[in-house]
Amino acid sequence: MADLETFILAESRRQGCQPDQRAIRQAGIDLAGAVLTSQGLIHLPGLGAISASDFTRSLRARMPEAFTTTEDEPQRPVGNLTSTMMAEVAASRKQARITDADLARFTGVTRQHMEERRRAAQK
Repeated sequence: MADLETFILAESRRQGCQPDQRAIRQAGIDLAGAVLTSQGLIHLPGLGAISASDFTRSLRARMPEAFTTTEDEPQRPVGNLTSTMMAEVAASRKQARITDADLARFTGVTRQHMEERRRAAQK
């Protein structure tokens, strides 16, 4: 059981919260007889399997007073992007400058929008 409790504690910290002894005790009660599968799921006899992240979210929803938010970790990870990937995406969002040659290729609404973007970039 200590392995599952440690697993839940690690998952709670990954989600940006710190469970107190009441939450760990409740996790021990809820996970009595449970085993960790080779896929990293928690198998509850007679109930099926659940991921540690889903179990932790469920426990936190049932006992919000038993969890504190950690200040040094984000509340929730942003999708599946690492900070390096997020910086790369942000760097690639910079729009190329619109030249006169670009404007000459377009007419109508497209040209109006491009002119608007060009004016906004010059400010």
